[in-house]
Amino acid sequence: MKNMFKLALSLSAYAVVACVGLALVNNITAPLIEQAAANEVKASLKVLFPDAADFEDVSGKIVSGSSSIVFDRAFIAKSNDATLGAVIQATGPTYKSSTILIAVDMNRTIKSVQFTENTDTPGLGTKTAQSPYIDQYPGKSLDDDYKTGADIVAISGATISSKAVANIIKLASYSAGDFLAKNYGAPAGTGEAPVIAELLPMEETEALRDMFPEAEFEKLEPGSISNSVERSVVFTASWLVKKDGKVVALAMQTKGQTYKASTILTAVNLDGTLSGVRINATSDSANYGLAMLDPDFYETFTGKSVKDKYLVKPTVPDGDVDAISGATISTQGVANMAKLAAYEGSRYLASHFGGVKIAEADESFELNIIPEQE
Repeated sequence: MKNMFKLALSLSAYAVVACVGLALVNNITAPLIEQAAANEVKASLKVLFPDAADFEDVSGKIVSGSSSIVFDRAFIAKSNDATLGAVIQATGPTYKSSTILIAVDMNRTIKSVQFTENTDTPGLGTKTAQSPYIDQYPGKSLDDDYKTGADIVAISGATISSKAVANIIKLASYSAGDFLAKNYGAPAGTGEAPVIAELLPMEETEALRDMFPEAEFEKLEPGSISNSVERSVVFTASWLVKKDGKVVALAMQTKGQTYKASTILTAVNLDGTLSGVRINATSDSANYGLAMLDPDFYETFTGKSVKDKYLVKPTVPDGDVDAISGATISTQGVANMAKLAAYEGSRYLASHFGGVKIAEADESFELNIIPEQE
């Protein structure tokens, strides 16, 4: 018993000595590590502003106002008593995630852009950090649109990354220019501050109003319309869409497999064309299947005929729906639900309200084949 007691005291003493030693080492090394990190940051800033003599840290004074894009740090570049511009380090979702240093001069133009981290797909999304894509930004006015397909050329096969990087640079550069104008005498902007649309599902009422701003909606009894083709897709609700008291369309909410699972609202008109598709809910992966929430994707269904294929390229070479880059399975699921809702919805409208008649589903009725997930 005495030996055990002595052993316990000895171990306790060693533990105390070790803790004190670690604390002393931390006190000595922490400032050195912090200074080394600060020197590394300033070295990166010096690349962006070679003429700067010093960089004033204004982190926390410039905020993004976005729930997805974060301004990690911000600096004012100075040469003696003159202000040269500002640098913001911004992190946001691209295909995965990117952290970018954006330097802005006093003339409301981008001086330089430098990636510090890019976790997108090698050889595709990572090309946003390389020439010729990144060369589009230096010299660009902060008041430009930064719109992919207009004043920004996207990387083929990496549209999601291209658009997301443009959004990060646009928001950070505009915010830097605005801060310089308010605090350092730089010229003010001529356009409105950018609004970065957050990709969020639409609640069913919001989705209906978004597609039919001035219509009235009559909810049908559960089971009024059944899925006679593919039982894995469930019809959860349906509404008659009326204008001036007359039925003009039918909206159907469906739930089914995407990469994981999603609920969408599909509206079909009396003439057998789609009024639109909206995403009510999804459990698909962020920055992959969540791209289905982008209007640039779901608006591609607007105007499609109930007689179209709704098959996804490139899985089906002659398909009529383009896959979301890196999210083919999510696209297939949305296309299947839209096709089934359009088919059953058109049948209901034809039998009750004089809608266009369509052929009965037979062996030629084809859906996208969604592979099993491991």
